Amino acid sequence: MEMKASFGTFGIKVAALAAVMACGDAWASNVARVKASDGTWSERPISGVKEADGGVRYTFPAAEARNAQSVQFWLDRAQAAKGEEGFWMGGRGVVGYFTRDKMRWVNGARFMDHPYFAMKTPRGAFIAIVEGMRFEFNVAVEAADGRYRAYPSWDIEKLAFGDVYEDLSVVVYELGKDAGWNEMAKAYRRRVLAREGAVRRVATLRERSAARPHIAKMADSIALRRVHALKPFVFKDPAHDVDFTPETEKRPVCRYSFAQTLAFLRKLKALGVDDVAICIAGWQDGGYDGRCPSSFPVSPEAGGEAELRALIKGGQALGYIVDGHSNYTDCYAVSPMWDGGNVACKGPDGKALRCHDAFAGGRAYNLCLKNAWDTFLPGELERIAALGFRGAHYIDVFTAVFPYACRDPRHRANRREIAAYQRKVVERCVELFGGFGSECDMDHLIGLVDYANYNTREIKNAQLARAKGRSLPFDRIVPFSELAFHDYLLANPDKSTQEFPSGQDWLDLVEFGGRPIVYNFTDDDAERIRDLYQKFKPFRHLQMEEMTEHRDIAPGVVRVTYGDGSRVYVNHGASPAAADGVTVPACDALLVPPKR
Repeated sequence: MEMKASFGTFGIKVAALAAVMACGDAWASNVARVKASDGTWSERPISGVKEADGGVRYTFPAAEARNAQSVQFWLDRAQAAKGEEGFWMGGRGVVGYFTRDKMRWVNGARFMDHPYFAMKTPRGAFIAIVEGMRFEFNVAVEAADGRYRAYPSWDIEKLAFGDVYEDLSVVVYELGKDAGWNEMAKAYRRRVLAREGAVRRVATLRERSAARPHIAKMADSIALRRVHALKPFVFKDPAHDVDFTPETEKRPVCRYSFAQTLAFLRKLKALGVDDVAICIAGWQDGGYDGRCPSSFPVSPEAGGEAELRALIKGGQALGYIVDGHSNYTDCYAVSPMWDGGNVACKGPDGKALRCHDAFAGGRAYNLCLKNAWDTFLPGELERIAALGFRGAHYIDVFTAVFPYACRDPRHRANRREIAAYQRKVVERCVELFGGFGSECDMDHLIGLVDYANYNTREIKNAQLARAKGRSLPFDRIVPFSELAFHDYLLANPDKSTQEFPSGQDWLDLVEFGGRPIVYNFTDDDAERIRDLYQKFKPFRHLQMEEMTEHRDIAPGVVRVTYGDGSRVYVNHGASPAAADGVTVPACDALLVPPKR
Protein backbone atom coordinates (compact mmCIF):
# COMPACT_ATOMS: atom_id res chain seq x y z
CA MET A 1 0.00 0.00 0.00
CA GLU A 2 1.59 3.26 -1.12
CA MET A 3 1.07 6.69 0.32
CA LYS A 4 1.23 9.97 -1.57
CA ALA A 5 4.56 11.74 -1.38
CA SER A 6 4.86 15.30 -0.16
CA PHE A 7 8.04 17.04 -1.28
CA GLY A 8 7.25 20.54 -0.06
CA THR A 9 9.07 20.38 3.26
CA PHE A 10 11.55 17.91 1.75
CA GLY A 11 12.52 20.47 -0.89
CA ILE A 12 13.23 23.09 1.74
CA LYS A 13 15.31 20.64 3.74
CA VAL A 14 17.24 19.63 0.60
CA ALA A 15 18.57 23.14 0.20
CA ALA A 16 19.65 23.20 3.84
CA LEU A 17 21.10 19.73 3.40
CA ALA A 18 23.28 20.87 0.52
CA ALA A 19 24.73 23.64 2.67
CA VAL A 20 25.34 21.22 5.52
CA MET A 21 27.12 18.81 3.18
CA ALA A 22 29.33 21.57 1.86
CA CYS A 23 30.42 22.39 5.40
CA GLY A 24 30.99 18.73 6.24
CA ASP A 25 28.97 19.06 9.45
CA ALA A 26 26.28 16.80 10.95
CA TRP A 27 23.12 16.18 9.01
CA ALA A 28 19.68 17.54 9.88
CA SER A 29 18.14 16.56 13.21
CA ASN A 30 15.80 13.61 13.77
CA VAL A 31 12.14 14.56 13.44
CA ALA A 32 8.70 13.00 13.35
CA ARG A 33 6.56 14.44 10.56
CA VAL A 34 2.92 14.35 11.62
CA LYS A 35 -0.11 14.74 9.39
CA ALA A 36 -3.00 16.09 11.43
CA SER A 37 -6.67 15.26 10.95
CA ASP A 38 -7.09 18.43 8.84
CA GLY A 39 -4.36 17.28 6.43
CA THR A 40 -1.65 19.73 7.54
CA TRP A 41 1.90 18.55 8.27
CA SER A 42 4.06 19.56 11.22
CA GLU A 43 7.40 18.43 12.63
CA ARG A 44 8.64 17.70 16.12
CA PRO A 45 12.05 16.51 17.27
CA ILE A 46 12.43 12.91 18.45
CA SER A 47 15.30 12.02 20.74
CA GLY A 48 17.09 8.70 20.77
CA VAL A 49 17.55 6.60 23.91
CA LYS A 50 20.54 4.27 24.05
CA GLU A 51 19.74 0.62 24.70
CA ALA A 52 21.89 -2.05 26.33
CA ASP A 53 22.84 -3.69 23.01
CA GLY A 54 24.10 -0.43 21.52
CA GLY A 55 20.99 0.43 19.54
CA VAL A 56 19.30 3.80 19.80
CA ARG A 57 15.50 3.80 20.10
CA TYR A 58 13.38 6.61 18.67
CA THR A 59 9.79 6.72 19.90
CA PHE A 60 6.59 8.60 19.13
CA PRO A 61 3.87 8.25 21.81
CA ALA A 62 0.75 6.26 21.00
CA ALA A 63 -1.43 8.91 22.62
CA GLU A 64 -0.28 11.50 20.08
CA ALA A 65 -0.34 9.11 17.12
CA ARG A 66 -4.04 8.38 17.76
CA ASN A 67 -4.86 11.96 16.80
CA ALA A 68 -2.87 11.85 13.55
CA GLN A 69 -3.59 10.61 10.06
CA SER A 70 0.03 9.69 9.39
CA VAL A 71 3.41 9.75 11.13
CA GLN A 72 6.82 9.55 9.46
CA PHE A 73 10.26 9.24 11.07
CA TRP A 74 12.88 11.32 9.24
CA LEU A 75 16.25 10.34 10.71
CA ASP A 76 19.37 12.36 10.11
CA ARG A 77 21.35 9.32 8.96
CA ALA A 78 18.77 8.20 6.42
CA GLN A 79 19.75 10.72 3.75
CA ALA A 80 22.14 10.77 0.81
CA ALA A 81 22.91 12.63 -2.39
CA LYS A 82 23.18 11.42 -5.96
CA GLY A 83 26.74 10.41 -6.78
CA GLU A 84 27.70 9.46 -3.23
CA GLU A 85 29.30 6.10 -2.56
CA GLY A 86 27.01 3.60 -0.90
CA PHE A 87 23.46 2.28 -1.20
CA TRP A 88 20.05 2.02 0.42
CA MET A 89 18.44 -1.32 1.23
CA GLY A 90 15.05 -2.68 2.30
CA GLY A 91 12.79 -5.71 2.18
CA ARG A 92 14.30 -9.09 1.41
CA GLY A 93 17.49 -7.36 0.18
CA VAL A 94 16.53 -4.78 -2.44
CA VAL A 95 19.58 -2.56 -3.01
CA GLY A 96 19.71 0.79 -4.79
CA TYR A 97 22.76 2.92 -5.51
CA PHE A 98 22.67 6.70 -5.36
CA THR A 99 22.56 7.28 -9.12
CA ARG A 100 19.10 8.72 -9.78
CA ASP A 101 17.69 12.23 -9.77
CA LYS A 102 14.19 10.99 -9.01
CA MET A 103 12.87 7.65 -7.75
CA ARG A 104 10.45 6.08 -5.32
CA TRP A 105 10.39 2.59 -3.82
CA VAL A 106 7.84 1.45 -1.23
CA ASN A 107 7.75 -1.73 0.83
CA GLY A 108 4.14 -1.99 1.95
CA ALA A 109 2.91 -3.17 5.34
CA ARG A 110 0.92 -6.03 3.78
CA PHE A 111 4.13 -7.82 2.82
CA MET A 112 6.56 -6.49 5.42
CA ASP A 113 8.39 -9.72 6.30
CA HIS A 114 11.46 -7.84 7.57
CA PRO A 115 10.61 -4.51 9.25
CA TYR A 116 13.76 -2.50 8.57
CA PHE A 117 15.50 -0.05 6.24
CA ALA A 118 19.22 0.57 5.90
CA MET A 119 21.77 2.84 4.26
CA LYS A 120 25.50 3.04 3.65
CA THR A 121 26.92 6.50 2.89
CA PRO A 122 30.34 8.16 3.25
CA ARG A 123 29.20 9.13 6.76
CA GLY A 124 28.71 5.52 7.83
CA ALA A 125 26.26 2.61 7.63
CA PHE A 126 23.20 1.89 9.73
CA ILE A 127 20.17 -0.36 9.94
CA ALA A 128 16.88 0.86 11.44
CA ILE A 129 14.54 -1.86 12.75
CA VAL A 130 10.90 -0.94 13.30
CA GLU A 131 9.43 -2.53 16.43
CA GLY A 132 6.59 -0.29 17.63
CA MET A 133 3.41 -0.83 15.57
CA ARG A 134 5.53 -3.25 13.56
CA PHE A 135 2.61 -4.53 11.45
CA GLU A 136 1.21 -1.10 10.60
CA PHE A 137 3.85 0.76 8.58
CA ASN A 138 5.38 1.20 5.13
CA VAL A 139 9.00 1.89 4.26
CA ALA A 140 9.63 4.46 1.54
CA VAL A 141 12.85 5.42 -0.22
CA GLU A 142 12.53 8.56 -2.30
CA ALA A 143 14.77 10.84 -4.32
CA ALA A 144 13.92 14.32 -5.57
CA ASP A 145 16.47 16.39 -7.49
CA GLY A 146 19.10 13.78 -6.63
CA ARG A 147 18.50 13.92 -2.87
CA TYR A 148 17.61 10.63 -1.19
CA ARG A 149 15.67 9.91 1.96
CA ALA A 150 14.49 6.63 3.53
CA TYR A 151 11.80 6.62 6.20
CA PRO A 152 9.05 4.55 7.83
CA SER A 153 5.49 5.81 7.60
CA TRP A 154 2.50 4.79 9.70
CA ASP A 155 -0.80 5.54 7.91
CA ILE A 156 -2.90 5.39 11.06
CA GLU A 157 -6.35 5.54 9.48
CA LYS A 158 -5.65 3.12 6.64
CA LEU A 159 -3.52 0.46 8.30
CA ALA A 160 -4.64 0.39 11.90
CA PHE A 161 -8.30 1.46 11.69
CA GLY A 162 -7.09 4.29 13.92
CA ASP A 163 -6.28 1.72 16.60
CA VAL A 164 -2.83 2.68 17.88
CA TYR A 165 -2.13 0.01 20.48
CA GLU A 166 1.52 0.83 21.23
CA ASP A 167 4.11 3.56 20.75
CA LEU A 168 5.66 3.93 17.32
CA SER A 169 9.35 3.07 17.60
CA VAL A 170 12.50 2.39 15.60
CA VAL A 171 15.80 1.02 16.89
CA VAL A 172 18.87 2.21 14.96
CA TYR A 173 22.26 0.49 14.90
CA GLU A 174 25.28 2.42 13.67
CA LEU A 175 27.62 -0.05 11.94
CA GLY A 176 30.62 2.02 10.83
CA LYS A 177 31.90 3.22 7.49
CA ASP A 178 33.17 -0.17 6.32
CA ALA A 179 29.91 -2.05 6.90
CA GLY A 180 27.73 -3.38 4.09
CA TRP A 181 24.75 -5.67 3.70
CA ASN A 182 26.51 -8.50 5.51
CA GLU A 183 26.88 -6.45 8.67
CA MET A 184 23.36 -5.04 8.32
CA ALA A 185 21.86 -8.53 8.09
CA LYS A 186 23.85 -9.77 11.07
CA ALA A 187 22.78 -6.79 13.18
CA TYR A 188 19.18 -7.55 12.26
CA ARG A 189 19.70 -11.22 13.11
CA ARG A 190 21.11 -10.37 16.56
CA ARG A 191 18.24 -8.03 17.37
CA VAL A 192 15.44 -10.36 16.25
CA LEU A 193 16.93 -13.43 17.95
CA ALA A 194 17.45 -11.51 21.20
CA ARG A 195 13.95 -10.01 21.11
CA GLU A 196 12.16 -13.28 20.27
CA GLY A 197 14.47 -15.27 22.52
CA ALA A 198 13.34 -13.20 25.50
CA VAL A 199 9.85 -14.75 25.29
CA ARG A 200 10.40 -18.18 23.69
CA ARG A 201 13.11 -20.61 22.71
CA VAL A 202 14.45 -19.85 19.22
CA ALA A 203 16.37 -22.83 17.87
CA THR A 204 18.28 -23.31 14.64
CA LEU A 205 17.26 -25.98 12.16
CA ARG A 206 20.07 -28.21 13.34
CA GLU A 207 19.05 -27.78 16.98
CA ARG A 208 15.43 -28.55 16.10
CA SER A 209 16.44 -31.61 14.09
CA ALA A 210 17.87 -33.26 17.20
CA ALA A 211 14.32 -33.79 18.46
CA ARG A 212 12.68 -33.83 15.03
CA PRO A 213 14.90 -35.83 12.63
CA HIS A 214 12.57 -35.22 9.70
CA ILE A 215 13.92 -31.64 9.51
CA ALA A 216 17.28 -33.00 8.37
CA LYS A 217 15.37 -35.18 5.90
CA MET A 218 13.54 -32.10 4.58
CA ALA A 219 16.85 -30.30 4.16
CA ASP A 220 18.09 -33.14 1.94
CA SER A 221 14.84 -33.44 0.00
CA ILE A 222 13.51 -31.93 -3.13
CA ALA A 223 10.14 -30.38 -2.28
CA LEU A 224 7.03 -31.13 -4.33
CA ARG A 225 3.47 -29.88 -4.14
CA ARG A 226 0.51 -31.21 -6.08
CA VAL A 227 -3.10 -30.02 -6.29
CA HIS A 228 -5.55 -32.91 -6.52
CA ALA A 229 -9.07 -31.42 -6.73
CA LEU A 230 -9.87 -27.87 -7.82
CA LYS A 231 -12.90 -25.89 -8.83
CA PRO A 232 -12.54 -24.35 -12.31
CA PHE A 233 -11.98 -20.60 -12.04
CA VAL A 234 -10.14 -17.73 -13.74
CA PHE A 235 -8.24 -15.01 -11.88
CA LYS A 236 -9.64 -11.49 -12.32
CA ASP A 237 -12.87 -12.80 -13.85
CA PRO A 238 -15.69 -10.54 -12.51
CA ALA A 239 -18.17 -13.40 -12.92
CA HIS A 240 -16.22 -15.34 -10.31
CA ASP A 241 -16.00 -12.47 -7.80
CA VAL A 242 -19.24 -13.38 -6.05
CA ASP A 243 -20.44 -15.05 -2.88
CA PHE A 244 -21.32 -18.53 -4.07
CA THR A 245 -23.89 -20.72 -2.37
CA PRO A 246 -24.06 -24.52 -2.28
CA GLU A 247 -26.55 -24.21 -5.14
CA THR A 248 -24.45 -21.89 -7.34
CA GLU A 249 -20.88 -22.99 -6.60
CA LYS A 250 -18.90 -24.85 -9.23
CA ARG A 251 -18.08 -28.47 -8.57
CA PRO A 252 -14.44 -29.50 -8.09
CA VAL A 253 -12.77 -31.52 -10.80
CA CYS A 254 -10.02 -34.07 -10.24
CA ARG A 255 -6.65 -32.96 -11.57
CA TYR A 256 -4.81 -35.92 -10.03
CA SER A 257 -6.21 -38.69 -7.91
CA PHE A 258 -4.51 -39.76 -4.69
CA ALA A 259 -3.80 -43.11 -6.32
CA GLN A 260 -2.07 -41.39 -9.27
CA THR A 261 0.21 -39.47 -6.94
CA LEU A 262 1.19 -42.60 -5.03
CA ALA A 263 2.05 -44.30 -8.31
CA PHE A 264 4.15 -41.27 -9.27
CA LEU A 265 6.04 -41.36 -5.96
CA ARG A 266 6.85 -45.02 -6.54
CA LYS A 267 8.15 -44.08 -9.98
CA LEU A 268 10.45 -41.45 -8.42
CA LYS A 269 11.77 -43.98 -5.95
CA ALA A 270 12.53 -46.42 -8.76
CA LEU A 271 14.52 -43.64 -10.48
CA GLY A 272 16.74 -43.23 -7.41
CA VAL A 273 15.14 -40.14 -5.93
CA ASP A 274 15.50 -41.09 -2.28
CA ASP A 275 14.66 -37.75 -0.66
CA VAL A 276 11.27 -36.19 -1.32
CA ALA A 277 9.01 -33.98 0.79
CA ILE A 278 5.61 -33.73 -0.88
CA CYS A 279 2.77 -31.43 0.17
CA ILE A 280 -0.66 -32.80 -0.67
CA ALA A 281 -2.96 -29.94 -1.73
CA GLY A 282 -6.55 -29.92 -2.88
CA TRP A 283 -7.53 -32.87 -0.68
CA GLN A 284 -10.22 -30.93 1.19
CA ASP A 285 -13.94 -30.44 0.92
CA GLY A 286 -14.49 -28.38 -2.23
CA GLY A 287 -10.96 -28.99 -3.46
CA TYR A 288 -8.12 -26.47 -3.34
CA ASP A 289 -9.36 -23.28 -1.63
CA GLY A 290 -12.89 -24.29 -2.55
CA ARG A 291 -14.68 -24.04 0.80
CA CYS A 292 -12.12 -22.60 3.23
CA PRO A 293 -11.86 -22.84 6.15
CA SER A 294 -13.72 -26.17 5.86
CA SER A 295 -11.55 -29.23 5.27
CA PHE A 296 -13.86 -32.21 5.69
CA PRO A 297 -15.04 -34.45 4.19
CA VAL A 298 -11.98 -35.38 2.15
CA SER A 299 -12.55 -34.67 -1.54
CA PRO A 300 -14.42 -37.57 -3.15
CA GLU A 301 -13.36 -36.23 -6.56
CA ALA A 302 -9.71 -37.07 -5.74
CA GLY A 303 -10.51 -40.46 -4.25
CA GLY A 304 -11.91 -39.92 -0.79
CA GLU A 305 -10.45 -40.46 2.66
CA ALA A 306 -9.43 -44.11 2.24
CA GLU A 307 -7.30 -43.34 -0.81
CA LEU A 308 -5.80 -40.27 0.86
CA ARG A 309 -4.74 -42.38 3.84
CA ALA A 310 -3.28 -44.93 1.43
CA LEU A 311 -1.28 -42.19 -0.31
CA ILE A 312 0.08 -40.90 3.00
CA LYS A 313 1.08 -44.36 4.24
CA GLY A 314 2.43 -45.42 0.87
CA GLY A 315 4.59 -42.33 0.50
CA GLN A 316 5.92 -42.70 4.03
CA ALA A 317 6.75 -46.36 3.34
CA LEU A 318 8.98 -45.13 0.50
CA GLY A 319 10.90 -43.03 3.02
CA TYR A 320 9.30 -39.79 1.87
CA ILE A 321 7.82 -36.95 3.92
CA VAL A 322 4.12 -36.51 3.18
CA ASP A 323 2.50 -33.41 4.64
CA GLY A 324 -0.77 -31.65 4.00
CA HIS A 325 -1.91 -28.26 2.72
CA SER A 326 -4.53 -26.12 4.50
CA ASN A 327 -5.84 -22.60 4.22
CA TYR A 328 -6.59 -20.73 7.44
CA THR A 329 -5.84 -17.31 5.97
CA ASP A 330 -8.85 -16.87 3.66
CA CYS A 331 -12.51 -17.86 3.93
CA TYR A 332 -15.57 -18.02 1.67
CA ALA A 333 -19.29 -17.50 2.08
CA VAL A 334 -19.93 -20.94 0.55
CA SER A 335 -18.10 -22.66 3.42
CA PRO A 336 -20.24 -24.66 5.85
CA MET A 337 -18.29 -22.80 8.55
CA TRP A 338 -19.23 -19.33 7.25
CA ASP A 339 -21.72 -18.85 10.11
CA GLY A 340 -23.29 -15.74 8.64
CA GLY A 341 -19.87 -14.19 8.18
CA ASN A 342 -18.80 -14.66 11.79
CA VAL A 343 -15.57 -16.41 10.71
CA ALA A 344 -14.38 -13.37 8.74
CA CYS A 345 -12.52 -10.30 9.95
CA LYS A 346 -14.66 -7.16 10.08
CA GLY A 347 -13.77 -3.56 9.44
CA PRO A 348 -14.97 -0.56 11.44
CA ASP A 349 -18.16 -0.53 9.34
CA GLY A 350 -18.99 -4.09 10.37
CA LYS A 351 -18.48 -5.49 6.87
CA ALA A 352 -16.35 -8.55 6.19
CA LEU A 353 -12.88 -7.58 4.98
CA ARG A 354 -12.05 -8.66 1.46
CA CYS A 355 -8.94 -10.59 0.54
CA HIS A 356 -7.00 -9.15 -2.39
CA ASP A 357 -8.56 -11.49 -5.01
CA ALA A 358 -11.29 -13.99 -5.73
CA PHE A 359 -10.18 -17.60 -5.72
CA ALA A 360 -11.65 -21.05 -6.30
CA GLY A 361 -14.34 -20.53 -3.64
CA GLY A 362 -15.40 -17.17 -5.08
CA ARG A 363 -15.05 -13.85 -3.27
CA ALA A 364 -12.36 -14.30 -0.61
CA TYR A 365 -12.38 -12.73 2.85
CA ASN A 366 -9.81 -12.48 5.63
CA LEU A 367 -10.26 -15.22 8.21
CA CYS A 368 -10.30 -13.99 11.83
CA LEU A 369 -7.65 -16.17 13.42
CA LYS A 370 -8.71 -15.26 16.96
CA ASN A 371 -12.23 -16.52 16.34
CA ALA A 372 -10.93 -19.59 14.47
CA TRP A 373 -8.59 -20.54 17.31
CA ASP A 374 -11.20 -19.98 19.99
CA THR A 375 -13.81 -22.06 18.17
CA PHE A 376 -12.93 -24.70 15.58
CA LEU A 377 -9.25 -24.57 14.51
CA PRO A 378 -7.55 -26.70 17.21
CA GLY A 379 -10.06 -29.50 16.57
CA GLU A 380 -9.63 -29.24 12.80
CA LEU A 381 -5.84 -29.54 13.09
CA GLU A 382 -6.22 -32.62 15.28
CA ARG A 383 -8.58 -34.19 12.78
CA ILE A 384 -6.17 -33.47 9.90
CA ALA A 385 -3.27 -34.96 11.85
CA ALA A 386 -5.34 -38.10 12.41
CA LEU A 387 -5.22 -38.70 8.64
CA GLY A 388 -1.54 -39.53 9.08
CA PHE A 389 0.22 -36.44 7.70
CA ARG A 390 3.64 -35.92 9.30
CA GLY A 391 6.42 -33.47 8.54
CA ALA A 392 5.63 -29.77 8.36
CA HIS A 393 1.96 -28.97 8.00
CA TYR A 394 1.46 -26.23 5.43
CA ILE A 395 -0.94 -23.30 5.84
CA ASP A 396 -1.20 -21.17 2.72
CA VAL A 397 0.33 -17.64 2.85
CA PHE A 398 0.09 -17.78 6.64
CA THR A 399 3.50 -16.13 7.06
CA ALA A 400 3.51 -14.13 3.82
CA VAL A 401 0.95 -11.46 4.75
CA PHE A 402 0.62 -9.34 7.85
CA PRO A 403 -1.72 -10.64 10.58
CA TYR A 404 -5.31 -9.69 9.77
CA ALA A 405 -6.88 -7.35 12.34
CA CYS A 406 -10.56 -7.66 13.21
CA ARG A 407 -13.02 -5.08 14.56
CA ASP A 408 -15.91 -7.49 15.13
CA PRO A 409 -16.89 -6.85 18.80
CA ARG A 410 -17.38 -10.61 19.27
CA HIS A 411 -13.71 -11.35 18.50
CA ARG A 412 -11.94 -8.03 18.14
CA ALA A 413 -8.14 -8.23 17.87
CA ASN A 414 -5.35 -6.02 16.59
CA ARG A 415 -2.46 -7.27 14.47
CA ARG A 416 -0.12 -7.74 17.43
CA GLU A 417 -2.73 -9.93 19.12
CA ILE A 418 -3.35 -11.92 15.93
CA ALA A 419 0.44 -12.42 15.63
CA ALA A 420 0.27 -14.14 19.03
CA TYR A 421 -2.47 -16.41 17.67
CA GLN A 422 -0.27 -17.20 14.69
CA ARG A 423 2.37 -18.46 17.10
CA LYS A 424 -0.24 -20.62 18.85
CA VAL A 425 -1.27 -22.18 15.54
CA VAL A 426 2.31 -22.85 14.45
CA GLU A 427 3.26 -24.33 17.83
CA ARG A 428 0.21 -26.61 17.74
CA CYS A 429 1.12 -27.77 14.23
CA VAL A 430 4.62 -28.61 15.45
CA GLU A 431 3.10 -30.69 18.27
CA LEU A 432 0.66 -32.52 16.00
CA PHE A 433 2.57 -32.94 12.75
CA GLY A 434 6.18 -32.43 13.76
CA GLY A 435 6.65 -29.12 11.97
CA PHE A 436 5.19 -26.19 10.07
CA GLY A 437 5.59 -24.71 6.60
CA SER A 438 4.24 -21.72 4.71
CA GLU A 439 5.63 -18.84 2.64
CA CYS A 440 8.17 -16.09 3.37
CA ASP A 441 9.70 -15.59 6.81
CA MET A 442 8.15 -12.91 9.01
CA ASP A 443 10.44 -12.04 11.90
CA HIS A 444 7.98 -12.81 14.72
CA LEU A 445 7.86 -16.49 13.64
CA ILE A 446 11.59 -17.10 13.16
CA GLY A 447 12.58 -20.47 14.56
CA LEU A 448 8.98 -21.74 14.44
CA VAL A 449 8.51 -22.12 10.68
CA ASP A 450 10.55 -24.99 9.24
CA TYR A 451 10.27 -24.24 5.53
CA ALA A 452 8.95 -21.62 3.14
CA ASN A 453 7.94 -22.35 -0.43
CA TYR A 454 9.53 -19.03 -1.37
CA ASN A 455 11.05 -16.10 0.47
CA THR A 456 9.52 -13.36 -1.71
CA ARG A 457 8.76 -12.60 -5.34
CA GLU A 458 11.00 -9.52 -5.67
CA ILE A 459 13.30 -11.21 -8.21
CA LYS A 460 10.31 -12.39 -10.25
CA ASN A 461 8.74 -8.94 -10.18
CA ALA A 462 11.99 -7.38 -11.35
CA GLN A 463 12.22 -9.88 -14.21
CA LEU A 464 8.67 -9.08 -15.32
CA ALA A 465 9.28 -5.34 -15.12
CA ARG A 466 12.44 -5.57 -17.24
CA ALA A 467 10.66 -7.77 -19.79
CA LYS A 468 8.06 -5.00 -20.19
CA GLY A 469 10.78 -2.38 -20.62
CA ARG A 470 10.06 -0.70 -17.30
CA SER A 471 12.88 0.86 -15.32
CA LEU A 472 13.39 -0.19 -11.72
CA PRO A 473 14.01 2.14 -8.77
CA PHE A 474 16.72 -0.22 -7.46
CA ASP A 475 19.80 -1.95 -8.89
CA ARG A 476 20.07 -5.44 -7.45
CA ILE A 477 18.76 -7.91 -4.89
CA VAL A 478 21.05 -9.55 -2.35
CA PRO A 479 20.31 -12.40 0.12
CA PHE A 480 19.51 -10.29 3.19
CA SER A 481 16.92 -12.81 4.40
CA GLU A 482 19.37 -15.65 4.04
CA LEU A 483 22.28 -13.81 5.66
CA ALA A 484 20.00 -13.24 8.63
CA PHE A 485 18.22 -16.60 8.94
CA HIS A 486 19.47 -19.24 6.49
CA ASP A 487 20.15 -21.66 9.35
CA TYR A 488 16.67 -21.09 10.82
CA LEU A 489 14.51 -21.61 7.72
CA LEU A 490 14.55 -23.93 4.71
CA ALA A 491 13.45 -21.76 1.81
CA ASN A 492 13.31 -21.33 -1.91
CA PRO A 493 14.55 -17.79 -2.63
CA ASP A 494 11.83 -16.48 -4.92
CA LYS A 495 8.92 -17.26 -7.20
CA SER A 496 11.42 -17.09 -10.07
CA THR A 497 13.46 -19.99 -8.69
CA GLN A 498 10.59 -22.42 -8.24
CA GLU A 499 9.61 -25.24 -10.60
CA PHE A 500 12.53 -26.41 -12.80
CA PRO A 501 15.05 -23.53 -12.57
CA SER A 502 17.68 -23.19 -15.28
CA GLY A 503 20.03 -20.50 -16.51
CA GLN A 504 19.89 -17.36 -14.39
CA ASP A 505 17.15 -18.80 -12.17
CA TRP A 506 19.39 -21.73 -11.20
CA LEU A 507 22.27 -19.36 -10.46
CA ASP A 508 19.96 -17.31 -8.23
CA LEU A 509 18.83 -20.45 -6.42
CA VAL A 510 22.44 -21.42 -5.69
CA GLU A 511 23.57 -17.90 -4.80
CA PHE A 512 20.72 -17.50 -2.30
CA GLY A 513 21.30 -20.96 -0.79
CA GLY A 514 17.87 -22.22 -1.81
CA ARG A 515 16.00 -25.49 -1.68
CA PRO A 516 14.25 -26.56 -4.90
CA ILE A 517 10.49 -26.87 -5.01
CA VAL A 518 8.27 -27.96 -7.88
CA TYR A 519 4.60 -26.96 -7.78
CA ASN A 520 3.44 -27.88 -11.25
CA PHE A 521 4.55 -31.30 -12.38
CA THR A 522 2.79 -33.92 -14.43
CA ASP A 523 3.10 -37.68 -14.42
CA ASP A 524 5.59 -37.28 -17.28
CA ASP A 525 8.02 -35.16 -15.20
CA ALA A 526 9.62 -37.89 -13.07
CA GLU A 527 12.93 -37.76 -14.92
CA ARG A 528 13.04 -33.95 -14.77
CA ILE A 529 12.54 -34.14 -11.02
CA ARG A 530 15.28 -36.76 -10.77
CA ASP A 531 17.65 -34.48 -12.71
CA LEU A 532 16.86 -31.49 -10.47
CA TYR A 533 17.38 -33.65 -7.39
CA GLN A 534 20.81 -34.75 -8.66
CA LYS A 535 21.70 -31.14 -9.46
CA PHE A 536 20.77 -30.09 -5.93
CA LYS A 537 22.61 -32.86 -4.08
CA PRO A 538 26.12 -31.27 -4.12
CA PHE A 539 24.74 -28.17 -2.36
CA ARG A 540 22.12 -29.63 -0.03
CA HIS A 541 24.47 -30.12 2.94
CA LEU A 542 24.50 -26.31 3.23
CA GLN A 543 20.77 -26.05 3.92
CA MET A 544 21.13 -25.96 7.70
CA GLU A 545 24.33 -23.89 7.76
CA GLU A 546 24.50 -20.20 8.59
CA MET A 547 25.23 -18.03 5.56
CA THR A 548 28.03 -15.94 6.98
CA GLU A 549 29.01 -13.73 4.05
CA HIS A 550 27.90 -12.70 0.56
CA ARG A 551 30.53 -10.68 -1.27
CA ASP A 552 31.31 -9.41 -4.77
CA ILE A 553 34.84 -10.55 -5.61
CA ALA A 554 35.01 -9.77 -9.34
CA PRO A 555 32.67 -8.26 -11.94
CA GLY A 556 29.67 -10.58 -12.11
CA VAL A 557 31.15 -13.02 -9.58
CA VAL A 558 29.99 -13.46 -5.98
CA ARG A 559 31.34 -15.61 -3.19
CA VAL A 560 28.96 -16.99 -0.58
CA THR A 561 30.52 -18.38 2.60
CA TYR A 562 28.85 -20.70 5.10
CA GLY A 563 29.36 -21.50 8.75
CA ASP A 564 31.09 -24.81 8.00
CA GLY A 565 33.68 -23.01 5.86
CA SER A 566 32.18 -24.01 2.50
CA ARG A 567 32.36 -21.40 -0.25
CA VAL A 568 30.05 -21.16 -3.23
CA TYR A 569 31.22 -19.09 -6.22
CA VAL A 570 28.58 -17.92 -8.68
CA ASN A 571 29.63 -16.46 -12.01
CA HIS A 572 26.84 -14.52 -13.71
CA GLY A 573 29.14 -13.52 -16.57
CA ALA A 574 29.46 -14.96 -20.06
CA SER A 575 33.18 -15.78 -19.64
CA PRO A 576 35.09 -17.92 -17.14
CA ALA A 577 36.33 -15.94 -14.14
CA ALA A 578 39.32 -16.53 -11.85
CA ALA A 579 39.15 -15.48 -8.21
CA ASP A 580 40.56 -16.74 -4.91
CA GLY A 581 42.69 -19.23 -6.81
CA VAL A 582 39.70 -20.94 -8.46
CA THR A 583 38.22 -20.61 -11.92
CA VAL A 584 34.46 -20.45 -12.17
CA PRO A 585 32.97 -21.43 -15.55
CA ALA A 586 30.77 -18.93 -17.36
CA CYS A 587 27.16 -18.80 -16.14
CA ASP A 588 27.84 -21.47 -13.56
CA ALA A 589 28.42 -22.11 -9.87
CA LEU A 590 31.32 -23.80 -8.10
CA LEU A 591 31.37 -25.30 -4.61
CA VAL A 592 34.66 -25.29 -2.70
CA PRO A 593 34.46 -27.47 0.43
CA PRO A 594 36.09 -26.32 3.67
CA LYS A 595 39.71 -27.15 4.34
CA ARG A 596 40.12 -29.97 6.83
